[in-house]
Amino acid sequence: MKILHVAQYSLPEVCSGYTLRTQAIARAQKALGLDPTIVTSPRHPAAQPLELDGVQHFRCSPEGPSRGVWLRDARRVAVLAEKIVEIAGQLGTVDVLHAHSPMLCGLAALRAARRLRLPVVYEVRGLWEEAMVERSPVRRLGLRYMLARAAEGRVCRQADAVVTISAGLQDDLDKRGIPRSKIYVVPNGVDTDGFAPRPEAVGWREKHGIAQGPVILYLGAIRAYEGIDTLLQAFPSIRTRLPSSQLLIVGAGEDRDRIASLAARLGDDIAVLPPVPHDAVQDFYAAADVVVYPRLSTRATELVTPLKPMEAMAMAKAIVASDVGGLREIFSDGVTARLVAPGSPDALAGAVQGLLGDEGERRRLGQAARRAVLDRYDWSLVARRYVELYRGLTGLPAER
Repeated sequence: MKILHVAQYSLPEVCSGYTLRTQAIARAQKALGLDPTIVTSPRHPAAQPLELDGVQHFRCSPEGPSRGVWLRDARRVAVLAEKIVEIAGQLGTVDVLHAHSPMLCGLAALRAARRLRLPVVYEVRGLWEEAMVERSPVRRLGLRYMLARAAEGRVCRQADAVVTISAGLQDDLDKRGIPRSKIYVVPNGVDTDGFAPRPEAVGWREKHGIAQGPVILYLGAIRAYEGIDTLLQAFPSIRTRLPSSQLLIVGAGEDRDRIASLAARLGDDIAVLPPVPHDAVQDFYAAADVVVYPRLSTRATELVTPLKPMEAMAMAKAIVASDVGGLREIFSDGVTARLVAPGSPDALAGAVQGLLGDEGERRRLGQAARRAVLDRYDWSLVARRYVELYRGLTGLPAER
């Protein structure tokens, strides 16, 4: 069965949770007997087509300047739709178009599907209208916000099936009037072979300028809603109780410069490092005593589950996370992580201090987290949900 995935970005040029999920899906689908191909939107940086993990990636021509956001978006949809039709012709046979949010990818897939007479799966990975509010001057309930929300609803209604990455998003779409019977939850996953418990690498601390002592790690996007301010506010209390402890923040994002400046004023036992290649992040997890996800409570964080925590779980790390819906869907408090009130430096500091002082509890939580991902979130298991969905739409065996 041939699946053409339509995505905004893909590896290797843009490394993020979005692109990692896309490639992981394609890799796992290929292992299950499907034949996936990926095409990226005009927003993807200029790049040549390539093959990665045995999966072909096609690119649109790089976009030029345009006058106004509406004309730009309309052009992106048109260009991507034409590219989808072109690639389908080159492949000879395509059985399903699988578009991944944002809605512009979905609109292009729907336009192409009318010409190709193919079913469309639309995958909602986040609330893009909320992301616009977080990352740009767009106002909640303003014109652009409402138009983006309306476009998302239109794509979901017209698609033959809708995938969400969390039960929270499924509930949200249900409230918007999308029939629950056509919404399927396919959560984020992790390669449990690539992310497995390991000792700290020899020479890792010297390489990154990290002194001996307990390491508290945040690894991920550096954005306001991730709550890194709360983590920085909590750290002085942790340091008072455990003077040798160190805080390591690794990642990129629009809030990085401000966080780095604030961290520099708090002391030299806080390091803010740039993002590292995905095949090197295991060394950072391996060195961490506690991994922290201090997300604030926002509409997006209550509904959307992040991918990064599953990597730490697979490596059997002790985790402290905010008690928000997107993290609560992954963790069970006291079983696979410690959940604390979002935005509370005192609660965060107390949980981290407790774990740093109890090696046995760290080991117990980490082992339980590892078992949880093996049982529910290994990509080889998660990807089977797509096979069932595609078969329901086409009636075809996976091996076609």
